[in-house]
Amino acid sequence: MVICIIALPVFALLGLFSLKYRILAWEAFHCLFRTVAFKPCNTGLDLKIKSKFTAKLMWFPALARGFYKYFAVLSWIFVILALLSVAGTGYGLYNYIKYGNCNGPDSSAFCIFNPTRAGGEEQCSTFTQKTEVDVKKVNLTGAVVRGALYAPYAIVEYGCYSCHYTKEAESALNQVLANYPNVKLFYLDVPLDIHPYSVEAGEAAICAGEQGKYWEYHDLIFERQESLNDSSFRAFANELKLSVSAFDKCLDANSTKAQLEMQRDNAFAAGVYGTPTFIIGKTVLVGPQEYEVLEKAVKKLM
Repeated sequence: MVICIIALPVFALLGLFSLKYRILAWEAFHCLFRTVAFKPCNTGLDLKIKSKFTAKLMWFPALARGFYKYFAVLSWIFVILALLSVAGTGYGLYNYIKYGNCNGPDSSAFCIFNPTRAGGEEQCSTFTQKTEVDVKKVNLTGAVVRGALYAPYAIVEYGCYSCHYTKEAESALNQVLANYPNVKLFYLDVPLDIHPYSVEAGEAAICAGEQGKYWEYHDLIFERQESLNDSSFRAFANELKLSVSAFDKCLDANSTKAQLEMQRDNAFAAGVYGTPTFIIGKTVLVGPQEYEVLEKAVKKLM
């Protein structure tokens, strides 16, 4: 009976193309149904499968004998592995939708905003340096600057307000900027559609910037990232004493949405595909970085 649990979906899929497998799928379903109803399976499908595989192993008598003898145990092992595989896939999809990677919030990976990009790495991998980004194609149009405008050295960051890893990178990044006043930050927001409120947060930050409060709003979003909701952005505007009418008018403007789309298009064109991504001179760092890593890259510029 146990083998019917695996056989049913396999034969059902193959049955789309062959009558032979549709018959076998029906036998597997019938067997499984009777077992669930606490009735003995009378199709003989498990015996057919058992005999067929045993026959294929007859070149190795000991292996064939063991397979036939422990068929029930092996069936349970296959079923458990199949269920674990399905559970693992479901868990990975949940994490990808919620966190932008398939490892979960404690992963050292990053948030992918173009998972179908040709040549991209595996979604669950951990990255520290990526040379595929074409530094010469980095476009700073729309970037906001933190630090002294005429500072001779710069860090370029591609981030997303709803990305857990962009938030995680904030502490080390701010520490570098505090310790190196001759370094400025260019921040480019690339919202991830897979994350809730990423687009809304990006638009709201731009609108706060029109009233001279971009960085205050930026910091507030990351500080409250876990509790963002539909009313958060206007509440933040009130908290920072912005003109709410001007803020709302900006949010409704097509130019605000167009600016975010342009920044995302420019990111793709440069070969950037995840947040956070840092470009420091010719060094490209992907994912949240330790202070020492960022500092080392900055020192290479000086």
